[in-house]
Amino acid sequence: MEAEREAKKLLYLASGSPRRQELMRQLNLNFEVIEAPVEEVALPNESPESYVRRIAIEKALAGFNKVAGKQIWVVGGDTAVVLGDKVFGKPRSEADAHAMLRRLSGATHRVLSGVAVVYDGEVFSRLNQTDVTFRALEDAEIHEYWLSGEPQGKAGSYAIQGLGARFIERIEGSYSGVMGLALYELDQLLRESAYTKE
Repeated sequence: MEAEREAKKLLYLASGSPRRQELMRQLNLNFEVIEAPVEEVALPNESPESYVRRIAIEKALAGFNKVAGKQIWVVGGDTAVVLGDKVFGKPRSEADAHAMLRRLSGATHRVLSGVAVVYDGEVFSRLNQTDVTFRALEDAEIHEYWLSGEPQGKAGSYAIQGLGARFIERIEGSYSGVMGLALYELDQLLRESAYTKE
């Protein structure tokens, strides 16, 4: 029984995000969800790239530290919408969401997706960058979009997999990265950390 338990490889996702769970299932991964919140605050003068990667790593480590045993794999992810040097987080109000979408309107922004895997205390991480171009948006449709409830809780106040898709003229990079978890990078990290499906 003990040998059987030792042979079983366990995969965890350190995120309560339904989008990240959906993306993990897309890779046909058998995993459990573990809630391991971390404080998402940028360090002084920290670049958006460094911030996103660090938070993904901190989430994976927090999840790893909550589960008993070392022979486990824990996935953490973080996503940020960046225009110039400005990082757009989750909107605090309709006015906040409106201001973000106004800035993104008719412009190309970057979506940074950090992915981390912790196995036996060792950290594996990657960063994906995708360029997303919005068409020009009208105030009325931004208001209508807010009323749909979709912008709430979303970095940059939009969801590529929902109604927000109609604002997107083109993307160059990873669709899954914009959605919240870059699957190519995750697959590479699982290979690097010697994960094999149960």
